[in-house]
Amino acid sequence: MTEIKIGQKIRLLRKNNDVTQDKLAAYLGVTPQAVSRWESEICYPDIETLPQIADFFGVGMDELLCYDSVQKESKIKEYLNKADLLIEDEKLPECLALLREAYAEIPSSFEIQLELAKILSTIFAEVKADKNDLAEAVSLCNHILDYCTDDEIRDETKKTLCAIYSHQVRNSQMAIDIAEKLHGMSYSKEIVKATVLTGEFAFKQAQANIMAFADNMWWHMYNIACVPDISENNYDIDEKIAIIEKGISLFEIIFDGNYLYYNDRLANSYRQLAIFNLMKGDNQRALECFESMAHYAVAFDALPASDTYSSVLINTVEYKNERYDSGSGIPLCAKLLRGRFAGRVWSAIRNDTRFIAAVEKMEAFVK
Repeated sequence: MTEIKIGQKIRLLRKNNDVTQDKLAAYLGVTPQAVSRWESEICYPDIETLPQIADFFGVGMDELLCYDSVQKESKIKEYLNKADLLIEDEKLPECLALLREAYAEIPSSFEIQLELAKILSTIFAEVKADKNDLAEAVSLCNHILDYCTDDEIRDETKKTLCAIYSHQVRNSQMAIDIAEKLHGMSYSKEIVKATVLTGEFAFKQAQANIMAFADNMWWHMYNIACVPDISENNYDIDEKIAIIEKGISLFEIIFDGNYLYYNDRLANSYRQLAIFNLMKGDNQRALECFESMAHYAVAFDALPASDTYSSVLINTVEYKNERYDSGSGIPLCAKLLRGRFAGRVWSAIRNDTRFIAAVEKMEAFVK
């Protein structure tokens, strides 16, 4: 513990966050004079008020009471890593229970509040849970926007709240209003660092941006071709196939075959192409795409802990394999195999030796 006293800590937090004594007092339901007396060390907040103060400033009780916050950050990261693994394994109720435990232990963490809001909205969307869960998700997001000063968390919260209003509440205007409050693309930190700064730092950022643009373009192409709520009846099957193939070509141009992380995107692209070709009745092309899907899925799962992209366009960006950091995680092959080839759409090629060989290739890697 440091020598700083709690009154001094409150004053420091208030000054750092540009908060007046009146605003803090209004949030806590006390008078500005009470806040002033705390900061002057004349008296101290009631024990019941301390969690509210910590929550207001987005800090833990340990930090408010002047303990080292390293342990708190480590605990938050541990909870979030566990939550990610449960989501990967599609164990949403268990993830919700974990995040509620985390929120009870560290109620001041905006990161945990945001993850809890996300899982509540996801469960509501998938199983049509109690509307109170969705209301809680909205309340958590609004609380973060009211009191969090971290721009990245605020932007992610706005994105989450926008999705809730768009997909669960079905209030398009509210979703648009929230989206309009996000930063324009030209003012993102990535664009500014690449276009305003100079030298090696700007060069590396520009390469990283090209990758991000390509990934975003792929997502938009995939969405307008494959997601019913977006694509509707704007394209026929041949046009959808052409769009997905253009997304594949985009990665081929940028990465010269050294795809690393983007093997995942290619595997999913070829899976969708296989489905579209089956819908057309072109079973031979569907089999070719299914084999490509298996190839890229295995390539993705076989990636090392780290590597550097090596195309003529991208040669300074390092890839970090998150599965090695967490020590676990579900392989892409396992995700693709998890009941996804039992549907009727695959019946036309399910007994073909090439289909069986591709499945066995993925199964062998998972084992």
